[in-house]
Amino acid sequence: MNYIIILLISAVLSYCATILISRIVKKYSLYPKVRDRDVHSAPVSRIGGIAVIASFLITMLALVAIYHDKGLVDFGFPYKTLGIAIDKRLLGILVATILIGAVMLIDDIKSLKPWTKLLAQILAGIILVVAGIGASYINNPFGNTIYLDAIKLPITIGANVYHIVFWADLLLIVWVVLLTNATNFIDGIDGLASSLSLIAGAIIVSISLKLNQPSMAVLAAAFSGAIIGFLPFNLPPAKIFLGDSGSMFLGLMLAILTVISGGKFATLLLVFGLVILDAVYVIIKRLIQGKNPFTSADQTHLHHRLLKAGFSKTWALLTIVTASTIFGLLAVILEGRVKLITIAVLAVLSIISFVALDRKAGIRK
Repeated sequence: MNYIIILLISAVLSYCATILISRIVKKYSLYPKVRDRDVHSAPVSRIGGIAVIASFLITMLALVAIYHDKGLVDFGFPYKTLGIAIDKRLLGILVATILIGAVMLIDDIKSLKPWTKLLAQILAGIILVVAGIGASYINNPFGNTIYLDAIKLPITIGANVYHIVFWADLLLIVWVVLLTNATNFIDGIDGLASSLSLIAGAIIVSISLKLNQPSMAVLAAAFSGAIIGFLPFNLPPAKIFLGDSGSMFLGLMLAILTVISGGKFATLLLVFGLVILDAVYVIIKRLIQGKNPFTSADQTHLHHRLLKAGFSKTWALLTIVTASTIFGLLAVILEGRVKLITIAVLAVLSIISFVALDRKAGIRK
């Protein structure tokens, strides 16, 4: 299977779906009010993420329907439903995607309480756990491999016995919550979350092909294509936004792609490192200020600080994307202990840059 074809099919579907949604938005005036924390002055629709989600789902379902007997997307957990063989893990990914898309679309339209969104993120993680997704170990470049299956809790359902692998399952759920919030945090400037996610998706395609993981490459290619088709409408000045539905779908997929490919956490920490560091930095600052780290809405994220420091939207986007691209290339080039040391060095340099940027932007706390 030519992965470029998969990427192009997903991209074309996303492009067409975005045009369709844009026309619907214009026809029915589905524009939200501009919020205090927004960096745009005119109303812009926040339901563009549905185009990304729909194109990804259609591409994957088409591949399953056409190639279900050829193991094109096979992670080793065969399952049969409606007469079609589908990998159990892939089924879990599709169900979790639909859940996040549906709940967050409601939030984009009429706003849900923050804890409702958090519950949806946790439930999506649980669906993935039930589907058999999880990392049973983490490679430790400084010593022995860290195994996450030390605690197994058996659950009997009928004649079948299932196991809750405590640490592995907990890690996956926490990882899903972290990355869905990280992508949502950074989605505050035109094209940023989509650009960073595209870089991550492209790097994961490259690594999957390098490690001979065709199913991972298919998944990442369909994901990357869905972003490519949407991106022309999302770059500055954006005609449509991802919204929570789109940004959290991106985070969900990044969490899945990392874990299901064998626990390559170090790789994603490099590819998406700047976003994760920014999320942690903002959370710590909010805690110090006595604010709720997940529900407070303000202008303290990296892109906000760049804008306050005098950057235009385009230059703020280019600055973050360039740094993330460099991180991503290092993820491909470096291995093992060197990669982890690089993460630590880049993390320190990033935090120093954040503090310096705060001072330049006039943010003292």
